[in-house]
Amino acid sequence: MKHLRTKLLLVYISLTVLVLAAAGILASSRLDSYFRGWIARDMDTRARLVLASLENDSSRTRDDFHLRVHALAEASGTRITLIAADGEVVMDSEVPLVKLPGVENHLQRPEVQSAARFGRGTDTRHSTTVGMDYLYVALRLDTPDVRVLQKQPAYLRMSLRLDELDKITSEVRFNIILTSLIGLLLVTVASVALSRRIVRPITEIAESVATIREGNLSTRLDVRTKDEIGLVATAVNELMERMNQYITQLKKLEQVRSEFLGNVSHELRTPLFALQGFIETLLDGAVDDPAVNREFLEKAQAHTARLDTLLKDLIDISRIESGEMRMSFRYFALGDLLKSVVDAMGPLAESRTISLTLAPDAGQHHEVMGDKDRLTQMLTNLIDNAIKYNTPGGSVTIGVRDAGEKVWVDVADTGVGIPGEHLPRIFERFYRVDKERSREAGGTGLGLAIVKHIAEAHGGKVEVKSQPGKGSTFSFSVKK
Repeated sequence: MKHLRTKLLLVYISLTVLVLAAAGILASSRLDSYFRGWIARDMDTRARLVLASLENDSSRTRDDFHLRVHALAEASGTRITLIAADGEVVMDSEVPLVKLPGVENHLQRPEVQSAARFGRGTDTRHSTTVGMDYLYVALRLDTPDVRVLQKQPAYLRMSLRLDELDKITSEVRFNIILTSLIGLLLVTVASVALSRRIVRPITEIAESVATIREGNLSTRLDVRTKDEIGLVATAVNELMERMNQYITQLKKLEQVRSEFLGNVSHELRTPLFALQGFIETLLDGAVDDPAVNREFLEKAQAHTARLDTLLKDLIDISRIESGEMRMSFRYFALGDLLKSVVDAMGPLAESRTISLTLAPDAGQHHEVMGDKDRLTQMLTNLIDNAIKYNTPGGSVTIGVRDAGEKVWVDVADTGVGIPGEHLPRIFERFYRVDKERSREAGGTGLGLAIVKHIAEAHGGKVEVKSQPGKGSTFSFSVKK
């Protein structure tokens, strides 16, 4: 993470240096160009004023005219040069008259050439005559008339020393550089703070992930912002939450698996041990005793039937929970299904002196959506339990309630009932309220678990209301 912070800092500083350098160079160039352009325009104005003054000159001698030109030069702050048409310098405010013959010809000077063609010309260069940098502005004189000069001037050239301009420009450049350095310092300080602010949460995320990798899944990140880093922290927290849920679920599944295997082993062991005992007794000689052999064979057959029922229920619940059991949903008449199940369960109810009845018109006007075979299985399990855990002379009544988009089917009995503390767990696999009575009744402990799964597969649920000694009512919903 320190490496990342250094990279960010270098990027910020490099970009700042490039931007400041480019801005400084551009500003300096534009400033120099602006000053030179402004001075050139100002020089035009000064030249025209000087020209107007020279046209009204009344000097009588060449020396007087030189003094006049020198005075105008000082007043305008410039150097004034008068040039003949052939390029000879006929007057210069900074060159004594005696030295004028030694001044080189100015005809080929760029500003003079431009003035000859266009009436005005400018140039900036180093003057070899006086050894300084000058800005030159030359104007063509259309009607020169200086009586004291032997050659009439054809061009008025004014020049300005640029050392002051260079001094001002240097000061401006210095200020630009100083400002840039201050800006760079401020940007560096800000970049350090910003890079720390950016990298710190990333570092915290990395440290938290390292803690999580070591097995501490309770670690949570503080989400301080809503930017991308905040989204990453939120995503890590959500991932940890899901992992915790997943691990909790795995532990629960492992516990369920362990309990399931134990229950299955126990449920299988009981009838198997009974069968083994019956068979061993018969083999030891009881098979030849007419008084016991038939009884033992009938008991063995009952335990075999119990094993068969248990295995069927195990297969069903395994297929339902794994999603292997495919259901075929379609509309059908609920009343027909209820009547067929009641008719099929009638003999069992009669054998135990239980009254099994279907409420008048129950389901006759309802079309429902579902898997008819699975709903038949669910209703059969509920009626079977209502008969098994009923009292002699009791009753089981099947009713239907319309609930708008759903229909509720009620299986009410007058049996022994279920204590309230057992109600939350009765739909668990192999859970029994009264283990001895359940085994005597032939239950596998899986019937209600299968009922719950089938109800949920239909988008419904199953409920129970019960009072010990008064009976129970199991209800499940199915969509219209």
